[in-house]
Formats: sequence, structure tokens, C-alpha cells
Amino acid sequence: MTPPSSPESDLEQGLRPRAHTLSWMASLSVAAGELRAAEGYLLELLAWCAFGDRSVVEFSGAQLD
Repeated sequence: MTPPSSPESDLEQGLRPRAHTLSWMASLSVAAGELRAAEGYLLELLAWCAFGDRSVVEFSGAQLD
């Protein structure tokens, strides 16, 4: 017996991995003592959620120091 299908759309399923990745990167940054980098990841996550920016943004790799 298979579980009933979730009412989530394909778009919503695609958004979860990005949010999870940003959260995970922020956690790793905190663990490494890089609080400014963690702040950047969390701000990106907040802006992405709040303003609906669903496009893929390439991280430049620039340091925030």
C-alpha cells in the first residue's frame, strides 16, 4: 500500500532543498566560528523566504570580513 500523495507542488518540493542547504551552511559556519559567514547565509535565507526570490543565486565565494 502506498501513502497518499502529498498536496505539495513540484515548486514547493524544489524549494525545500535550497532552504535546507542555506540553513545547514549557516550551522556549519557557526560551528567553525565564522559568525559573519553564518549571518550572510541566514540573511540570504530570510530574504529568499520573505521576498519570494526563487531564482538560483550563484554564491560568489567572497569573504564577508
